[in-house]
Amino acid sequence: MKKRLVSLAVIGLTFLQLNNAQPASAESLDTIKDQQEQTEKEIQSLQENVNTVIEEVNTLNETLVTLEETITEKETDIENTEKEILNQEEIVAARLEQASERLHSLQVNEMSQNIVLTLLESESISDMFNRALVLMRLTDAGNEQIELAEEEAQKLVALKEQLVDSRVELQGQQEEAVAQKDELDDKVASLQTMIMENQSELSSLVQREAEEVSRIEEARRAAREEAVLAAAEREAGEQEVSTSSSDKQAKAEQTVKTSAPKKAESKPASKKESKPAQTSGRTVRVQATGYSTQQPGLSSHTYMGIDLRVNPRVIAVDPSVIPLGSMVEVEGMGVYIAGDTGGAIHGNIIDIHFKTVAEALQWGRRNVTVRILNK
Repeated sequence: MKKRLVSLAVIGLTFLQLNNAQPASAESLDTIKDQQEQTEKEIQSLQENVNTVIEEVNTLNETLVTLEETITEKETDIENTEKEILNQEEIVAARLEQASERLHSLQVNEMSQNIVLTLLESESISDMFNRALVLMRLTDAGNEQIELAEEEAQKLVALKEQLVDSRVELQGQQEEAVAQKDELDDKVASLQTMIMENQSELSSLVQREAEEVSRIEEARRAAREEAVLAAAEREAGEQEVSTSSSDKQAKAEQTVKTSAPKKAESKPASKKESKPAQTSGRTVRVQATGYSTQQPGLSSHTYMGIDLRVNPRVIAVDPSVIPLGSMVEVEGMGVYIAGDTGGAIHGNIIDIHFKTVAEALQWGRRNVTVRILNK
């Protein structure tokens, strides 16, 4: 009885030493978990920045469309004004030619003599002045028409210059908007790269955690087996009745079998599998259906935790086709985040989220091309 108590004491002491020998591993696990939390917070912060930049990109896209339409209108106005200027110049030339012909006619016929006779036949000085005034008005009428035509032509020239200046200004705004859009596209790509790097680091931390747990469990299992085997050998050696060495070994192995835990119990939790990086810039032809979080029974948060009430520009995807977290440009719609999944979404199928049910119903179901923007 005393010998058995000694053996049990040896086993207990061994387990106590084993438990006391693990603080470094526990501290290592806590460090890994702290790093995981920090990485997850960093990913969330980056995702919020991406959402903000996407909104700015879509606003610039709308501005560029408006500028393009306005520039086109200005160019049309300039062409029409140039045509009016040409017509007005033709009118001025025609009136100048008429005036020239009229003067020539006065010089070669008796009209000038008739004018003099008309003045001489005046009954009085007052009558002469009146007749002279009438003749002057008749002569100046053609000149006034020429001057009016020339003034109209000058106004059209000034209008053309204003239109040209306006077009140049709009083109400058367009170039500035394009430059801003390119800068934002680069920023989105940079943020997305940082997100992917953090996701990779997070996967690595999860793997390290699983490996650390597995190592601790393996060390404990080995120590337990060693302690049980040592106790069994000690007990067998101290027995009063001598047994053969083969019997001792068999007994020790039997004790190990019944006391040692199964290997399957020491297996670590299943590791998260990290998906291979996808090629950026590739396009996919998909079938897209509209939906809205305002529809009955739908959650306001996506699989990735995105609040659709704050950032509605989200699509649901099959992660094996479009990786979660990717920035995706939907044909005719702009840039979205692949931030949700769905039970009915398999293969080349996506769901596009809309702010209202009416917008989702108006979209319906369409076949579109999407481009993955990750670099």
